[in-house]
Amino acid sequence: MKRTAAILAVIVLAVMGLGLSRTAAQSGSPGLQAVLGTAFTYQGRLTQSGGPVNGTCDVEFRLFDDAAAGAQIGSTQTKTNVTVTNGVFTVALDFGANAFNGDARWLAISVRCPAGSGSYTALSPRQPLTPAPYALALPGLRTQPNATSPNLIGGFSGNSMTNGVVGSAIGGGGSNAFPNRVTDDYSVVSGGYNNQAGNNAGTTSDRSYATVGGGISNTASGEGATIGGGGYNIANDIGTTIGGGNGNNATGSFATVGGGTGNDAGGAYTVIGGGYQNTASEVDATVGGGNTNQASGRQSTVSGGYQNIASGIFATVPGGAGAKAANFGQMAYASGSFFVPGDAQTSTYVLRNLTDGSTSAVELFLDGSAQRIAISEDRTVVFEALIVGRRADGVSAGFRLSGVIANINGSTSLLGVTLLEKLGSSPGASSWTVIVLADDSSDSLRFITTGAPFTAWVATVRTVEVEVD
Repeated sequence: MKRTAAILAVIVLAVMGLGLSRTAAQSGSPGLQAVLGTAFTYQGRLTQSGGPVNGTCDVEFRLFDDAAAGAQIGSTQTKTNVTVTNGVFTVALDFGANAFNGDARWLAISVRCPAGSGSYTALSPRQPLTPAPYALALPGLRTQPNATSPNLIGGFSGNSMTNGVVGSAIGGGGSNAFPNRVTDDYSVVSGGYNNQAGNNAGTTSDRSYATVGGGISNTASGEGATIGGGGYNIANDIGTTIGGGNGNNATGSFATVGGGTGNDAGGAYTVIGGGYQNTASEVDATVGGGNTNQASGRQSTVSGGYQNIASGIFATVPGGAGAKAANFGQMAYASGSFFVPGDAQTSTYVLRNLTDGSTSAVELFLDGSAQRIAISEDRTVVFEALIVGRRADGVSAGFRLSGVIANINGSTSLLGVTLLEKLGSSPGASSWTVIVLADDSSDSLRFITTGAPFTAWVATVRTVEVEVD
């Protein structure tokens, strides 16, 4: 005889509490003994011909995102030999960690009674799964349990974690077609729109600990990378940081961009405070701000201004416009340029060297050993130098000289030099002297001192420079 059944009442109990047992180890510290799963308890009531069912039945459960049509979520759950007493039955169901994201869900149920007999009969209508009252206090918030560290997801239902991610969180935000995403372990997107923490490369542990505070279309894809907010920013190497702004890139390890627009900190440990389209492309380079400035030498600095370039090692441009510090340790300043940065400016250099025990003559260098003041092609430079030398016993002398040096069509020569002025000396330094040379082979300005062994020499050279091709 064909049997029919109808569900008269449905009770859903989502067993999702913090029911974790704890034990104390011998050291006295507590340890977690169980991890909460994704299963929940479903209880329903079956009637047949107006009366409650007693016996055993087989029951199939399918989860959908619509009351009548929609898409099935997770796999079909089949429960056999379910005991039904006075119409009441209880089963445990598990549709997986991603089944419940805050959107409405319905159960489609089919039964056959007694168990193992005939075909299943689909019951109608589908049964809505409703939340427990206190769950309504956290709308749009869900968890993803796992054996390591559960994930927490808030905001738009389409916000997502890559499968296998642990210990991560999405605080909120997101929207249709522009969700927030976490792709690597222990990472966070606090909110905003279309943001991503992690590199989404399929491995969840290679770019962990990334953080996006908010904003729009930001990607923190380096290990430990951080973006505070703003829009369209990218921090894609280890320890990189972008405070905010728009369209900024921190692509060198431990590089930082404070804010602004279109800035690129591409060297390791580089810093750009803000401004517009500034670049710091070498190790430890710094741009404080301004507009289209470049710090492209190691440990170089441009404090601000407009279209300034610090391309030499330890070079500095304090500000202004159109200055270029290309030599080792050069500090250049300009208030504009004719055609390109550096063609109308003033600069300051510091040179040094130490005579050894067997010589009294030594050339002074920007780095103390090899770097000279380069004179680029089509450039004319007026220079003034202050030079001082001192021996450990106090014997000292100081000098001043000035001149003009030019590079004309690749040939570098002195156009004139004043007589060396000895500003003062102590007894024992009466024979000390300085000469200045133009070195055509290296296109450079040279300073050579003669004093005594074990003498330390320092020179400050100030220049006024013009370059016209």
